[in-house]
Amino acid sequence: MDIYRLLRFNRLIKSSRLKLAGILALHQLKRRYFGIFFDPILACNLRCQMCHFSDEEKRKTLHGGFTEKEIETIAKKFFPYALKLQIGCGAEPTLYNDITSIIRLAKKYSIPYISMTTNANLLQKEDLKKYIEAGLDEITISLHGVLETTYETLMENSSFVKLLESLSYISVLKSEFKNFKLRINYTINEDNCLELSNFFDAFGTHDIDILQLRPIQRIGNSKYNNFSWQKLIDNYDDTLGKLKNECQKRNITVICPNKEDLAKQINKESIVFEYTYIYISPNEIFAKDFDIEKDTYHSYQKKHKFVTNILNRIFSTKRYTTTKNKLNYDIQ
Repeated sequence: MDIYRLLRFNRLIKSSRLKLAGILALHQLKRRYFGIFFDPILACNLRCQMCHFSDEEKRKTLHGGFTEKEIETIAKKFFPYALKLQIGCGAEPTLYNDITSIIRLAKKYSIPYISMTTNANLLQKEDLKKYIEAGLDEITISLHGVLETTYETLMENSSFVKLLESLSYISVLKSEFKNFKLRINYTINEDNCLELSNFFDAFGTHDIDILQLRPIQRIGNSKYNNFSWQKLIDNYDDTLGKLKNECQKRNITVICPNKEDLAKQINKESIVFEYTYIYISPNEIFAKDFDIEKDTYHSYQKKHKFVTNILNRIFSTKRYTTTKNKLNYDIQ
């Protein structure tokens, strides 16, 4: 299953009412319809300035990791209904002692697409090969600068040399595992957006399949606190526009917002996101009141009147909010 074809199809459906109706149908039939964003451990080797790990007070609350038994219980409750498992979301998964077992468990439950997000500074070639052999479909590398100085400034404690080394052996492994994908996740701010026009000068020799370009959003009290998109909007054609054209020539899938969506104050699809995103970490499994021993996914949703709630949204005249905490992303 190509998850990106599914996402493109989703973007073609303009009606949020129709999307919500589809989610309801899949829910009632107990079919797969959401993505699980899973942090098996709350720790990170870096202190990226745009991340909550750069906030000393927040960092005190981010600790702990799941046991093997706890992960097996989580898998039983959630994995049968997931379209995608994203290992690593708000923390660094390579600090967990057994990523391979999580991937194998996801394959056991036939999750169609398994991905892992990492800063790649601790990634080892032999470990990655084990992950791929266990069933990992994609690795996503987070990076926040094209130039070495920008990268190492915004991603404190990182090594640009190590990043390039990791990208090199990922490309080598991709030649052995033909269906394995490399995705780059670039978070854009006003200090790194202009560098995007030179992206392939730095990374053009690596076998990239997907490039995701994500404008900065507030994540707690991060060290970096310029959340304006204005510079990106003003220079869109020379940065993202140029980069999208180059990616098309290189047959690289691009996931990024368009210029019009960046300027909008309303996101009409933000309500759909609420029903297709599940976050699980040692601090919170799905919801604060979810009882991992007593609840199942469907029993919890029944208790909280999921069907009534989504029907109300379907027939409401307002299926969006004025907050821009989620953006629409074009896929090309």
